[in-house]
Amino acid sequence: MSKSKWIWYPGSFELYHGMLLHNRRTSSRAYEDGSVKSLYYYPMWRVDGPRHNSILIKTAEISKREIIEFYANTELARITVDDTSYPVGAKITLEPGRHTVCVQGFKECGFPCYYIKGNVFASDRTYLVEERDEKAGRHAGESELYTELNDNPEVFKFAYTPIFPLVTERLEGGTLYDFGKESFGPVTVKIPKDGYVDIFLGESREEALDTKYSQIVLNANIEDGSYTSLPVAFRYIYIPNVFDATVTASLEYLPLESKGSFKCDNEEINKLWEVCAYTMLLNSREAFFDGIKRDRWVWGGDAYQSFFVNYYLANDKEIVKRTIRMLRGADPIFKHINTICDYTFLWLCGIWEYYLYTGDRSFLEDIYPEMLDMWNFISGRLDKDSLYERKPDDWVFIDWSTFDSNGPMCAEQMLLCRACQCISLCAKELGDVDTVSEFEKRHLYIKEQINQRYWSDSKGAFIDDYKSGKNNVTRHANIFALLFDYTTNERKEQIIKNVIYNKEITPITTPYFEFYELDAMCAIGDFEYVTNMLDSYFLGMLRLGATTIWEEFDPEKSGIEHYEMYGGKYEKSLCHAWGASPIYLLGKYALGVMPTGVGYKSYIVKPNLMSFNEIEGKVPTPNGEIYVKADKKQVLVLSPISGGTLIIDGKEYEIKKNELLTVEL
Repeated sequence: MSKSKWIWYPGSFELYHGMLLHNRRTSSRAYEDGSVKSLYYYPMWRVDGPRHNSILIKTAEISKREIIEFYANTELARITVDDTSYPVGAKITLEPGRHTVCVQGFKECGFPCYYIKGNVFASDRTYLVEERDEKAGRHAGESELYTELNDNPEVFKFAYTPIFPLVTERLEGGTLYDFGKESFGPVTVKIPKDGYVDIFLGESREEALDTKYSQIVLNANIEDGSYTSLPVAFRYIYIPNVFDATVTASLEYLPLESKGSFKCDNEEINKLWEVCAYTMLLNSREAFFDGIKRDRWVWGGDAYQSFFVNYYLANDKEIVKRTIRMLRGADPIFKHINTICDYTFLWLCGIWEYYLYTGDRSFLEDIYPEMLDMWNFISGRLDKDSLYERKPDDWVFIDWSTFDSNGPMCAEQMLLCRACQCISLCAKELGDVDTVSEFEKRHLYIKEQINQRYWSDSKGAFIDDYKSGKNNVTRHANIFALLFDYTTNERKEQIIKNVIYNKEITPITTPYFEFYELDAMCAIGDFEYVTNMLDSYFLGMLRLGATTIWEEFDPEKSGIEHYEMYGGKYEKSLCHAWGASPIYLLGKYALGVMPTGVGYKSYIVKPNLMSFNEIEGKVPTPNGEIYVKADKKQVLVLSPISGGTLIIDGKEYEIKKNELLTVEL
């Protein structure tokens, strides 16, 4: 028999789990009587739920008798074989010939899922949405996580490892438990008495001990001497007025295999790579989280960067696909992803880049109609010149910085242009000739408008807004111009001089946009800048005791100032996925591995020692890991796939499958 999987209406799995995770956020509030309560925090955007009823169908010819068994996660379901219907649990014999199998179901509190044991008609993505639905013809949803009959797609599969405090400190007012590093999971507290106990958690020692302003408070009801919480983020746990508790926890995580690796002769950088990998592990869940303490939401810009880190750490396809679908939401679309227009543009870009790094054509085929639907939404919000201009209910983000943003911002046009380019590339892969033509024209038109309207000869740079007359220059649009190759070489040189190396231009202060800036600096070959930033910025956090990468870091701050953000003493996330970019940068530019063809059908290896004396590591591809080792005397490459080219000092060397290539320098 063929291997069956649980199947469902496409997107329902992602929407269901997205609905749950986006409604788990809490915040603490201190009251005048001294009590502190944990309160539900409403999401900042519409949260869609799954389809509660669905019809999936498959027609096929079989050459020999086949027995199928039908199961569902709801009693309100049936299977129809040709013209005869059967209930859940039915075993049906199919004689040789052509048959049509149709499954239908309804589930009020959840989403209907189906499991069919069989051969040709075993449940998998070859089942299609039935023609009475507006999305007829699209493939059924499935996941590699749910292949057994006793699996439950409504319960997300995590792995668990018991963890214990490394240090228990009795203080005058209670007991502080230190687990040694940032963690996420359910906490269990055992106390030899029943009743309500307030438990304060913190990513920092200061936060856990500050019972008025701690962001994570468990109002625990101890029953039979024990209490276990829902999963929460913590390193420290403080229980006031209690000295006889036993505190343990379980690390809850998605068991993604870290196929990528990096080592060099700088042990601090090696530690940084491991800390970045651990940061990603904690934030890789139902989808890519922004951070595990405060939001625990899926933000499009954060996720977009996590995609790239993933391609150099695990190259796991499933979490990227889940994230893309979760961000997309359900029809009809009436607001940008997370209400942020740049995140919508990045969503479109992310689909092409996913295909480039994985070669997953089936997902591209599935998501492509939804890309076009997203564009239809975008096109209704463009101005008369086909440029994007902020609408009253849109959030223009780009970065936490000050922009001249009253009119159509240059940085947004850069992302819009790139989105059109990515739609065109996807359409070309799928043979949609008319769409290729339309979006190639749009891409070239917008690029021309950017260079005509936003370039300032007097500034030697792109300005934020061509309408305001302020000629304000920020780094962001100019960095995009370098990254996306959206201007001439002459202008690029001016940007590097007048913006990148101009200290009077407001610097980037968040790891979020450092991702793009450092990517651009690598692209122009300034590796000294990059390694200096790794040392002063990223290692600066580790030298202060960070066990995961923070949401933001200012070396000029000290003490508790490091934890402040958004007007709160401990609002800053100390485990934020967008800070894991060194994994991507070191894999792509130090080891030098990058695909040039879809799914690594062709690729280059262009190693650069940066400021190191020797480097060694692996980069995951869909078909194995590419190994690279380099020092000042030689470069070694071993790859499980063909199609690669090693580039050293302008010279090219063919990388043959499973043959060690050694080049002496």
